[in-house]
Amino acid sequence: MRCENDVAKPQAVAFRLPLVLGVLLLIVMAGCSDRSDDRPAEEPDAGPPPSNAPAQLPEEPVVVEPVRSQAEPAAEVNPPTRPPNVEPQPGFHPNPLRAGELPVAEKPTKPARHDREPFDPIKVNGPIFVGWPRPKLTIVITGRQDGYLEPCGCAGLDRMKGGLSRRHALFKTLREKGWPVVGLDVGGLCKGFGRQAELKLQTTVEAMRKMDYNAIGFGTSDLRFPTAELVSVAAGIDGKPSRFISANVGLFGFDAKLTELSRIIEVGGVKLGVTSVLGKQAQKELNNQEIELTDPEEALVKVLPNLKGKCDLLILLVHASMKESTDLARRFPEFNIVVTGGGAPEPPAKPATVEGTRTLLIEVGEKGMDAIVLGLFEEAGQPLRYQRVPLDSRFAASEDMTLLMTAYQDQLHRLGFDGLGIRTVPHPRKKLLGNFVGSHKCESCHEEAYAVWKKSRHAKGYRTLVESDPPRQFDPECISCHVIGWDPRHYFPYESGYLSLQKTPKMIDVGCENCHGPGEAHVKAEMGSDEALQQKLQKAMVVTTDEAKNRQCLNCHDLDNSPDFDFDIYWPKIEHHADE
Repeated sequence: MRCENDVAKPQAVAFRLPLVLGVLLLIVMAGCSDRSDDRPAEEPDAGPPPSNAPAQLPEEPVVVEPVRSQAEPAAEVNPPTRPPNVEPQPGFHPNPLRAGELPVAEKPTKPARHDREPFDPIKVNGPIFVGWPRPKLTIVITGRQDGYLEPCGCAGLDRMKGGLSRRHALFKTLREKGWPVVGLDVGGLCKGFGRQAELKLQTTVEAMRKMDYNAIGFGTSDLRFPTAELVSVAAGIDGKPSRFISANVGLFGFDAKLTELSRIIEVGGVKLGVTSVLGKQAQKELNNQEIELTDPEEALVKVLPNLKGKCDLLILLVHASMKESTDLARRFPEFNIVVTGGGAPEPPAKPATVEGTRTLLIEVGEKGMDAIVLGLFEEAGQPLRYQRVPLDSRFAASEDMTLLMTAYQDQLHRLGFDGLGIRTVPHPRKKLLGNFVGSHKCESCHEEAYAVWKKSRHAKGYRTLVESDPPRQFDPECISCHVIGWDPRHYFPYESGYLSLQKTPKMIDVGCENCHGPGEAHVKAEMGSDEALQQKLQKAMVVTTDEAKNRQCLNCHDLDNSPDFDFDIYWPKIEHHADE
């Protein structure tokens, strides 16, 4: 609860250093579930209690990353304009039932950790479903989650978007209002390698089962998992077919028939014909002999006859670039709706059609931060309405998803770092700086800077993981920005860095060495009389304000974990300089 997905942190102070002692950002754990990568690192804690049990913290306790991708230009797609028979809807206001809306979260989320006025998600992100009567059918469309199970919440959960919990709340509320719902996903559920990425994939698919998705496509990142692991989550259960469909991806070959080529879905008296393809360019990124791939155009030529004339609407899920998606839309105008895995990080507020066609083009954005909802109505002249739904704090937490995320964190705890395949590696500057020693070693020579740090949220960084719901102090993707001696972008520990509260109690929190680097050699030099060596190591540990602003802080205070991060606002809260 990577998750999410995701920042910088202060580090070991250099004696008599002239400049800044490292900085750090306020907290942001990349989505704690929101991160997906291969990770190396620790030894499991002895006798793990359930992850929801409070950890025993020392008397003075003891306190993220991927950046949004650049928006892909919408080649050959008209700027968002209203296509025929599609009515853009601005959004959601407080009185849903009478306005055909959804309710605001009943329980307010924790206030953001900022000295700012309370966050109003409706004011910031806009209302939804304004003026919608009860639809004949509601289609919820998502994709490109990329392993971001939950927003991390370190810098204020109420200010962040995304997460399986809020998505489930959307599905549940629509159904409770009597709106017939179909769930479709264009793929790209999880990315990365290793045991934690596999657990995130399992958790995501189970969550989508609880939401009752009707069809899920395959994304490139999904198909990089071991085929057996993918089949374990993609195969049908209890005699029911797999939720995954693809016209041109065959797990263990098409003859195995583990997933269907297409599907006819009937809900609310409406029949939808749905199929999915993986683009040509995406296929070039794969090298797995156990997966059979075919040309998307050739596959669609074979599949279309099974859908045409039998359905009210035809929908194509395309995990490909915007250009390839629009090319397929033109090549196969039979599809009324084409959903692309390409496009900008945020879906457009208004619907668009593919240039030269009447085909509605749907972008899903990235990291599961938004959902697109299409409503089908009886009225002539406006049978289809479009709504971008920001998955923000207007949606109450889902109890089912909370239980699922708790189980996920429990699995991480029980496996431990060894079970997750995480191993320690030498710090890049170990030869010069030595090992990590902990922030307490800095206090005697850097009293003023240490006092600033001690009063900051960085000094309580580990506690924020323990007090999360569910607790996340065993999640490598969260730990990496909340302890000393970890790589915050790739989620593995360095030698002599944090291993566990029991084994390395002095390595918790966002400390001096997070920014300044390991302090062992510097501490030893200051205890000696070699002035040349002292000056050399003091200089080696200096972090300038520019370095902090443009590099160090952003290691953890990134768009995923600290979306409101502004160095000029945050820095005064932690500003410190070397003591003269």
